[in-house]
Amino acid sequence: MAEYVHVPVGEEIRSIAGYYRVLEEGVLEYRRREVLYLVKMAVVETSCCGEGGLGFISVPGYLVSYRSGRNAEGAWVSQVERVTGEDEQREIAEMLKWRHPHFHQVDFS
Repeated sequence: MAEYVHVPVGEEIRSIAGYYRVLEEGVLEYRRREVLYLVKMAVVETSCCGEGGLGFISVPGYLVSYRSGRNAEGAWVSQVERVTGEDEQREIAEMLKWRHPHFHQVDFS
């Protein structure tokens, strides 16, 4: 089991080369379980190679407990079980791509 720390939807998370933003946090029903996913956008604005951006979907895992506590900084924390099976990952990715057709990359972190 892993801990997932929720990031506020719409808030910029800065990095050395730019930022990313969570556009949407959602739950997908899959085989009688709930899968937590995030639709994200990353923007590279201060790279030596130029500017750019991309959209992608992150899947922290199956929800074990949703927003069941807070960390030291006050952010919500959920418990998740990683999606490790290749068939499960493929099926979940297909469902998410159908739901969000403009996002082609799905990351199972």
